[in-house]
Amino acid sequence: KTSFASCQVANNSANIGKLGCDFGQEVHSWHPGGAHFLIADGPGRPLGVPPAVYPPLPSRSSDPAALAPGGWRIEHRVAGDLNGDGAADVVLVLKQHDPANRVRNDGFGADTLDTNPRLLIVGLARDGGYDLVVRNHAFIPRPLEPALEDVLESAPEIRNGTLSIPLHYFASAGGWTMWNSVSRFRWRDGALRLVGHDYAEVSRNTGATLDRSVNFLTRRVSTVRSTIDVDKDPPAVWSTLPAGPLLTIEQVGNGLEYYPVEDDG
Repeated sequence: KTSFASCQVANNSANIGKLGCDFGQEVHSWHPGGAHFLIADGPGRPLGVPPAVYPPLPSRSSDPAALAPGGWRIEHRVAGDLNGDGAADVVLVLKQHDPANRVRNDGFGADTLDTNPRLLIVGLARDGGYDLVVRNHAFIPRPLEPALEDVLESAPEIRNGTLSIPLHYFASAGGWTMWNSVSRFRWRDGALRLVGHDYAEVSRNTGATLDRSVNFLTRRVSTVRSTIDVDKDPPAVWSTLPAGPLLTIEQVGNGLEYYPVEDDG
């Protein structure tokens, strides 16, 4: 039996509900609308959820379809040229299918929570095979919140040398904010680096909206604040980020928690 407890924290205050909040609990996720806490028995892991075990993968493969180890399946496969050599590279999203990772939930959300994790793999085509250059399990986070919808609603996409990964946040309990983001990566200087980030947020209680687009190549940021009840949004407000390196996907970490611009309200 697994017990979950969650609450939202914003502006340094806790919304105490039936389950309550304890600032000694571990923060499982943070976003502009607040933080969600889970009673955990390990780093970011609710009680009763087994630790994730990620399989070793070869550094090279002639067949991407063979990269899914036992107990894992290919959830998404997309192809396109990422490094500009004219060959079709491959991006895979693998998902584990272990019954032990499907745990009972007695609180908000579905009766059973599927906590099976995902792996993001990038293979660059070379000499009739693929060099595996990215093996990442952090950017698409493991499902650990029972009230949270699946964060990966649709497949990644490769277009014009850019890998776009969409993520989605909607909680049926624990917060008013919902949002969608698209992170855009290019293969540069031997790594998959973040070159763009689009973010669209709606506050379900106030109707306030926030649309923000960041171009890390030009360091320019477009921000539009509005509400859902207006026919036409106000003009975008433009700003410039300080100079800085392009982050690798490993440096970005959890894509659902990544927020590149400090919210100025």
